[in-house]
Amino acid sequence: MKHTDVVIVGAGPVGLLLALELERAGASCVVLEAREQQEEVQKALSVGPLGAEALMRRGMGPELDALEARSQALMAPFLSGSGGGWRQSGKEGRRFAGHFAGISLLSQEQDRQRPTRLIDQRHLQGALQDEVERRGIMLRRPCRVTGVEEGQEALILTFTREDGQVERIACRYAVGCDGARSTLRKLGGFAFPGTDPTLSFYQVFVAFDGAHAVRPAGWQMQPGGVMAYGPIPERLFLVDYSGPPPEGQTIPTQMQVEAAIERVCGRGMKLSAYRGGRCWTDHTRLVDQYRQGRIFLAGDAAHIHPPFGGQGLGLGLVDAANLGWKLGAVLSGRMPETLLDSYEQERRSVARDVLDNTRAQTALMRPDPQSRALHALMAEMLSRDEPCAALGARMRGYTMHYDTIAHSADCPALGTLPGDQVLPDGRSVFGLMQQGAGVLLVPDQAIHAFQGLTIPGNLVLASWHEAFVWLLRPDGCLVWQGAPQERASLNTALVRWFGASLDA
Repeated sequence: MKHTDVVIVGAGPVGLLLALELERAGASCVVLEAREQQEEVQKALSVGPLGAEALMRRGMGPELDALEARSQALMAPFLSGSGGGWRQSGKEGRRFAGHFAGISLLSQEQDRQRPTRLIDQRHLQGALQDEVERRGIMLRRPCRVTGVEEGQEALILTFTREDGQVERIACRYAVGCDGARSTLRKLGGFAFPGTDPTLSFYQVFVAFDGAHAVRPAGWQMQPGGVMAYGPIPERLFLVDYSGPPPEGQTIPTQMQVEAAIERVCGRGMKLSAYRGGRCWTDHTRLVDQYRQGRIFLAGDAAHIHPPFGGQGLGLGLVDAANLGWKLGAVLSGRMPETLLDSYEQERRSVARDVLDNTRAQTALMRPDPQSRALHALMAEMLSRDEPCAALGARMRGYTMHYDTIAHSADCPALGTLPGDQVLPDGRSVFGLMQQGAGVLLVPDQAIHAFQGLTIPGNLVLASWHEAFVWLLRPDGCLVWQGAPQERASLNTALVRWFGASLDA
């Protein structure tokens, strides 16, 4: 029987990033995936800033740039001045920066500094898989996990290969990254409470026939729901409030899509071509806990919600970044196992906020007169910069604050994930983190007092022009700010998050 530190169930973007985090931390892992090949169904069209930055901290900035250039070339007709609802006129021609319940959000300064990246989830997953293979991380597919047995020293997973052979693998921990229908969540006995489905979503690729050949771009309120066309050519997104799809229907036929268009738009529109797609519903659920013994959950295995605003992918990537370095620190012996308790403490409340705002968007888009009146009022409010910026910051995760224990009234950024910045020597903060390290930023004039000290492992010392010290965890979270002479307080934070203090 093979032994490894961590078994990851699911080879989507969340599972693959977690594997890369563990590899950088020196932990061994095996990824088990039920599908024979990467799923080619269109899902998210973008990666939120916090999810993108989790990848940039591990050196994937160039890959993201290349993937975004590929997407932008494809979306160019919709992002240009002719793009209708995907680009807002006026306001100095500022670009469409997402939506809230189909209401366009104008880009703000924070969006230009830390942009949402226009990247197809399928292409991102391909890049992550290439990196996993390049680093020699074991990825086994297709294989289906069928059993879990927890002992005092290890967790044993049973899985079945494509040829029917049954194998077992022992590990210290297992992480379910296997999506909304998570096998590991079910085998682990996690409760998954939430709200039942009420509607149908369709994301399909079509060409319209005759008089309907040219569709207006952007989100369009319709009598029975919402139609959105673009920003990828031929992409059609429908929100059908007539009820959830039949049980088990995930791949709709052309006839079913045409029927859904008629229900949503109140009139029939024939398709001259149908290139496939998916249908799903608005289950909204959050696990009762993120951990059961040696089993953890991340991404859609822990939380599912309507796809509005493309928040799910970024939410899952930050789950992986948060859990990965903590598992690595515990497995290396640098940190006690109690560090793992902070994963649920930090991430569950973030997921709850996302579930709430997607529920609110679902309510705003209902086709009844009351909801449409509320939608119009919300659209008028979001045409102003201040409420638009506030809501955009919330959806992108900028308002998130982890409880870091260290508190400072002078540092509202404490417990957040600050963006990258260039240091005086030309290096970047994210560049210092590419091997999974945290960063201790010290004022230029005080750096000499720190250079003679023994710095805890997995921490990089660097200088900057600010007058205060920042301590950043490997996942980019700011966990301490203070003056260089506040050594005792800094040491408390270092022991809490890095397992050791500064020693002379």
